[in-house]
Amino acid sequence: MKTAISLILSLCIVCLPVFSAKLPDKQAVVEAGKEEAKLYNWTFTRQLTTPPRGGSSLGQKILYDQKPPDSWQALQAGGLSPYERDRRAIYALEGVFETKFEFLETFAVAAGKELDTPYASWGTEFVKVIEDSGDFISVQQIMVMYYRDRTTGEVQGPHVMKHWRHDWSWQGRHMLEYQGNNQWQSKKLSPSQTLGKWVWSVYQVDDSPRYSGIGRWDHFASLSTFETDYMSRPLPRRESSVRDDYQILMGKDTLVLTPHAWFHEQKNFKHQGGLSPSGEFSGVMLAREVGHNSYRRIKDFKYEQGLQYWHKTKGYWADVRAVWKDIEHKGAFAIKKSVNNKPLFMVHFEQAADDKILALAPEKRRKVIHEAMRPYIKG
Repeated sequence: MKTAISLILSLCIVCLPVFSAKLPDKQAVVEAGKEEAKLYNWTFTRQLTTPPRGGSSLGQKILYDQKPPDSWQALQAGGLSPYERDRRAIYALEGVFETKFEFLETFAVAAGKELDTPYASWGTEFVKVIEDSGDFISVQQIMVMYYRDRTTGEVQGPHVMKHWRHDWSWQGRHMLEYQGNNQWQSKKLSPSQTLGKWVWSVYQVDDSPRYSGIGRWDHFASLSTFETDYMSRPLPRRESSVRDDYQILMGKDTLVLTPHAWFHEQKNFKHQGGLSPSGEFSGVMLAREVGHNSYRRIKDFKYEQGLQYWHKTKGYWADVRAVWKDIEHKGAFAIKKSVNNKPLFMVHFEQAADDKILALAPEKRRKVIHEAMRPYIKG
């Protein structure tokens, strides 16, 4: 169907031998485009009529790094085994980045459901490998944020926060699977399921589980990709405070690694039900959501305070991970969202800022951590 503007232009072309007409100015075209967006509710241009929710603060000016890192050059070396090339791709995720997080519902499955408001937010962070035992690599992301006052232009910060973590297990033999209702279950994997693949497990800021999936790396001259199978996950923080009509995100993730950036793409279904005893999804799907998270390399960015925070607290967070491993090995468990109106991540952030707790020997510190976590765990 032609828009009013395109109809006018076509009429002018047909009638040129008879008369000339003044083309509409640029602003008129923009306004017509906005009206068309309202009329047709285009999927990927809804921001014209529906401003996204999410972060609204301004950051400092950043400079993109156009020089490929040494890790990218190492990934391109010849004569590597598939396993070693995969490992180098994981290491090439390291660096300092400007990050952007965008999520958009593309269509509704349930009849009569309206599409939700898009989400957009941003950040700056560094990504660092914190553990490597060959077949297992753990990658931690630390946010280092500077905020710019909209009125004065004054830059404040940095504000440092431990962000998400992802673990990579080569041909892993088990993974945690989200069941719905804030419950997780350890799932055994057969050798045939993970042959030549990685179990990719994502954890939240408090190192609690988020989702796990099986995937394979593919490598090309200009990029490498990692794609998972279907994974189930709880509502993310961006949704849990505004939505209560579904309890599982079911989807597949793709990582795309390039010389200057990497991208985390998600394709999810918002799912009302849970997992059946046989591991199948049951219940009603509400809508389809796509996510596009970008990590663009930046340079001349002051992230030293983030490194200082990690060097000071990495022993504490290693003990937190050890306590979680003990919980996982005991079987199925559930996690309470909060206790006495305090979420678990606040407990950990407070303990990680307590010099007395940081000074404890690991064995004693794990007891303190376990005691603080105990009210949040149902198993």
